[in-house]
Amino acid sequence: MELVELSALAIAPVVFILTYIYLKDRYEREPLKYLFITFVLGMAVAYPVVWVGNLVQTWTPIDFQAGTVETIALYAFIVVALPEELFKYLVLRWYNYPHKEFDEPYDGIMYGAVVSLGFATVENFLYIFAGTDHGVETAILRMFTAVPAHAAFGVIMGYYVGKAKFLHGSHHPFWERMKGLGAAILIHGLYDYFLFLENEYLVLFSFSLLVAALVLSRQAMKLHAEISPHKPQDPE
Repeated sequence: MELVELSALAIAPVVFILTYIYLKDRYEREPLKYLFITFVLGMAVAYPVVWVGNLVQTWTPIDFQAGTVETIALYAFIVVALPEELFKYLVLRWYNYPHKEFDEPYDGIMYGAVVSLGFATVENFLYIFAGTDHGVETAILRMFTAVPAHAAFGVIMGYYVGKAKFLHGSHHPFWERMKGLGAAILIHGLYDYFLFLENEYLVLFSFSLLVAALVLSRQAMKLHAEISPHKPQDPE
């Protein structure tokens, strides 16, 4: 029974957040088929993320166990945030971005959140079922921290990717997409860095960043929803 309960706790926040973001797309929601494929791809990138992270630690002097401010910062940004957000971006860029169903800016947010939460689901199961110190407490903690954090990183990245696809004039979409990737890596890295320091005061910075990221995500969703080409026009 404990297995079922823990699995439900791992999946529940993912389902809740995805449903919320999906319903906020008021004018033309994405086909569930493509959302499912994106979610599975988000789960699939968990393996190369771990592989790259281990490779970086093997080839560089980055040692989390050293416990210095510098090594913890490098670990948070180079070993964790960079590969995680990069592989999510690759799915968003090379699977979702060229697809015909990506036909409005909000779709970047939707697919960005889905791929991020696919990854977060795998991470949830790994943390919840690994070791004797994990379990219900970890599942509940991640329900209110790590899972919404991954969703926020995906929404912020997706905001810029969605914006990039529909740029007109002299603006180059590549740099807009890079803004999204860079913002996700920066916020993710800072969030993890303050957590990894394991200081009861500095951890407040992590939660402050999470709240700020969630507020920005909500604002990004509202902005892209308002400029949807599928939004009914007011009669003149």
